[in-house]
Amino acid sequence: MSRPEPPVRAPEAVRRSGATAPLLGLAAIAGLFGVLMLAAAGQGTPEFSSPRSESTAPPPEDVVLPVPSTTGTPPPPESWGDSALAQILGVVFGALLTLAVLALVLVVLRQLLRFLRRLWQARPLDRREVTAAAGEDGGSTPAVPPNEEVIRRGVSAALRTVTARPDPGDAIVAAWVGLEESAADAGHGRGAAETPAEFTARVIGARRSIAADVLRLQGLYERVRFGGLVADEQDRQSAVVALRGIKEGWR
Repeated sequence: MSRPEPPVRAPEAVRRSGATAPLLGLAAIAGLFGVLMLAAAGQGTPEFSSPRSESTAPPPEDVVLPVPSTTGTPPPPESWGDSALAQILGVVFGALLTLAVLALVLVVLRQLLRFLRRLWQARPLDRREVTAAAGEDGGSTPAVPPNEEVIRRGVSAALRTVTARPDPGDAIVAAWVGLEESAADAGHGRGAAETPAEFTARVIGARRSIAADVLRLQGLYERVRFGGLVADEQDRQSAVVALRGIKEGWR
């Protein structure tokens, strides 16, 4: 009696079982990866802290912990506000210092300009005297002599004006302006390069004996009107003396 032989698997069954083994391995790996992801998500974001050299010991039982007050914690020191205030004060101080320096520079420049103007006004006096002297030689004086009566009336009116005006500076300016009008009415024509003051000095000072008085009065007028001179009674008296000399020269 023979033994029954075990059944032999068909080739198709062997191939099917060999193909499903790798799929089961991949499924197991995917399941393990999913479990790890779920565990990491459940723990949240990891937090790292610096390691401490000593473990914090629990406080003794007899230590009374401070109770927070109801008034609230004091505000932190306003370091930023102090620095901002310091910056603002620095800007304000710098601006004030700059304005002070500019004001000082302007004052110095003004004084320098006044000084240079006085030098410039004093410079042409000799040239005017030469011009008046040249007029006697016929270089710049017209053939028609000036009207002496008009000049005498103008000088007398200027002498009354310089003594009647209350302010010395206004009196000196008004007296010279009156002489300019008298010189224009005396019959002379002003040259193209002459200023009204130079024209008046040439006509009124045509007589050599009074040229110095005319130039002295002209210098006072220009310093008061253009040089910023605040005239006083002494300046008024100098103008009176000059006008009296001019009046005597045209007598």
